[in-house]
Amino acid sequence: MANDEPNQRIKFAYKLDGWSYEEGSQALLKAQADKVIPSDYTADMEGNIFCPACFTNLIRVPKEKDHFSNGRDAYFAHVRKYREVKCDLRTKRAEGKRYDTYEEAQKAIDDENLVIISGFLQEKPERPEDPAGAYDETPVEDENGPASEVPIGRHKGESFILPSKISTVAGICRNFDENLYKYYHLPGRRNAVRLIDLLHHVKDVTEEDESDRLYYGWVKRSFCTAKNPKPHNIRMTELDCNREVHDFYLKANEEISQRKGINDQTTGRIVIMYGKIAENGIGLCIEDLAWGEFALLPAQYNYLLNT
Repeated sequence: MANDEPNQRIKFAYKLDGWSYEEGSQALLKAQADKVIPSDYTADMEGNIFCPACFTNLIRVPKEKDHFSNGRDAYFAHVRKYREVKCDLRTKRAEGKRYDTYEEAQKAIDDENLVIISGFLQEKPERPEDPAGAYDETPVEDENGPASEVPIGRHKGESFILPSKISTVAGICRNFDENLYKYYHLPGRRNAVRLIDLLHHVKDVTEEDESDRLYYGWVKRSFCTAKNPKPHNIRMTELDCNREVHDFYLKANEEISQRKGINDQTTGRIVIMYGKIAENGIGLCIEDLAWGEFALLPAQYNYLLNT
């Protein structure tokens, strides 16, 4: 029987026939399993689908239909057998993760379950361009950062010195499905939080916010403010926003926007940004972002942020 979980934060389940929580390797599950969403579920999957966070068995609710009678979409939920296994996807919003020892935190990094980000890349790296003249963001953009004192110890005031990354939002967008359930420690944070809980939908924003956060939004349109654009001109990318907000824009210069793939044809894509919310006339905006602080999400992952 499934728990009555009041959320749909389990965006996909790992499916691997014959694997078990008690005896199976989590690394093997992540490497070999298929990823299925609730609408993919079929009866023969029962017993072979697993949580992407705690790796215990899941079931779809309702089991036989894609929708409830009120039209609500079916969702994945944990089975009661493993109710003693702690999983922060059981709740609407998690407080984050703390670690008992330095060794536990280091192992989480080694197992690629924890990412320490000491900062986002401020300038475009000098990389050779391909013959067509196009810059390709590759994993080489994410560099090893300094060892950082990170306040993620279990006990009050306890910090660990851990290796960090100087990263890019583009790096977070690569293999986004795998990253979604990893813990990230962002600059200025008190603990590590799963990426899914760090991402704030622009449609939920109604006022300015001076805190740096990760936001995402769906592009309604994008245009340059100049008729004959120069690299330094501003490109205005309008995002679908809250009805209480007149409009919401990502404002970045034309050259960087184009390098990021943001142009007049970007409608319907998702952009992820790290920054502050500011006023923009009678609306809101995110502006003055550095090279590594925004990127388009590959369209293949749009389903993970459908709300």
